[in-house]
Amino acid sequence: MLSGLLMVTLAAASWGTWSLFLRPTGLPSEATTPVIFLVMGLVTLPLALRGPRSIWDRKTVGLLLASSAFDALNVLTFFAAIETTTIAIAVLTHYVAPILIALAAPSIDRIRTPGARPAAVVALLGLVVILEPWREAAPGATLGAILGLSSAVCYTGNVFAVRRLAQRIGATRAMSYHSLIVAVVATPLLVVYGNMFSTTDLALLAVGAATIGAGSGIAFAIGLIRIGSARAAVLTFAEPIVAVVVGVVAWHEPLRPLAAVGGAMVLGAGIYVARKVATS
Repeated sequence: MLSGLLMVTLAAASWGTWSLFLRPTGLPSEATTPVIFLVMGLVTLPLALRGPRSIWDRKTVGLLLASSAFDALNVLTFFAAIETTTIAIAVLTHYVAPILIALAAPSIDRIRTPGARPAAVVALLGLVVILEPWREAAPGATLGAILGLSSAVCYTGNVFAVRRLAQRIGATRAMSYHSLIVAVVATPLLVVYGNMFSTTDLALLAVGAATIGAGSGIAFAIGLIRIGSARAAVLTFAEPIVAVVVGVVAWHEPLRPLAAVGGAMVLGAGIYVARKVATS
């Protein structure tokens, strides 16, 4: 149990450092996303090929394609949010996802979470406080928030798809295969943006993809199996905390007191929902 808790927490915390690998390149998300998925797919492929044989049917293929689409859009919009606005806005809007999952679960998984709807209202109010529409909007704040919320919706879809897919073919195989599918589909983007990459950019993206992409992804999947999704949902809130700290320390982004209050409302609502799931 302890090892599972540690794996999930460290994996989630590591995802809060994505900006350290993305922003130095100065590349758009359309360029970085295919590289990230290609490296993740190749790094995990040897383990995927050594896994037990799986039964492939139409449902498995459909889940694989759905997971590929949802995750590609999730990463693309989340990386774009990081490029467009502050780390705080990008990450905190993305972390509406746990509440969306709780709201969708009754229809998809037949699981009802007490307090999910009031928590969603609190989170929405928290986002309003973060964006402070009564003030002059910071450059990119509104678009960045829309991108962050879009990534939350796509992440929510992927959670439901990849959970079912992993049950059929295994977590490592699900990660490898869907990453390679996204990389192949996104090959035209590499052709378009290929001349923008430097050797340093490729090395930085490859390190990020292999470590906090593939490595943390596998650690998270193993920890998820050991402790369950409910406990893991609470621990993943290590990511936005680390991400906001990185934004302030590494990128010197301002964090106004009122924005911090809004962030606390979003995180608090998400943690409340996750704990309700854990005890229900």
